Amino acid sequence: MVKASGILVLIATCLVAFAESATVTGSIGINGILPDVKLLRPTTRVSLNGDAYTALVKENGQFEITGVDTGSYILEVQAIDYVFPKLRLDIDKEQGITRASYTSYGASFESRGYTVEQPLELRAKGPAKYFVERKGFNVLAMFKNPMFLMIGFSALMMFALPKLMANMDPEALKEMSQSQADAQKMVSDMPSLSDMFNNARNQQQQQRRR
Repeated sequence: MVKASGILVLIATCLVAFAESATVTGSIGINGILPDVKLLRPTTRVSLNGDAYTALVKENGQFEITGVDTGSYILEVQAIDYVFPKLRLDIDKEQGITRASYTSYGASFESRGYTVEQPLELRAKGPAKYFVERKGFNVLAMFKNPMFLMIGFSALMMFALPKLMANMDPEALKEMSQSQADAQKMVSDMPSLSDMFNNARNQQQQQRRR
């Protein structure tokens, strides 16, 4: 009798706790991305605040999460092949879902999007992508690379410059050669950076001695 009464008390306590909690129900809708709910894997489930409350999605797309306490929750559909929008739910034990609105990844918990009508119906936003597709070879992209342009211009000048110089007037070629020689002489006559620093340091030391 004592064991039986203890079991009855436990059952009554569970029933009271279940009666004082809310139930979240909804469904997975179809669209162009997910044309048939049967394409979802059997492991697809709906969760509140991570793993606080979870429920598997049935074959007909329906889901039901029981025993939810009063509070605010983030509802997510955990599917391997598809991405679904996230919802923020405000739940009351007696009234059930008092408000449902869209939210997004990275948004603060207080931020709210558009209100969602009830009963809840979630539709896939797109296929889940876990890898970044490698882009193929693009010839046009090479011409947008500055290094490729510099190398191409240098190669073009290396082949075109001798032909241009061969067709130039002898006097113009002589003037260009003289200009190059003057430029090289000017560069060679310029002191190096180390000499400039040494001279500046020697001048400072001489001024300090005075």
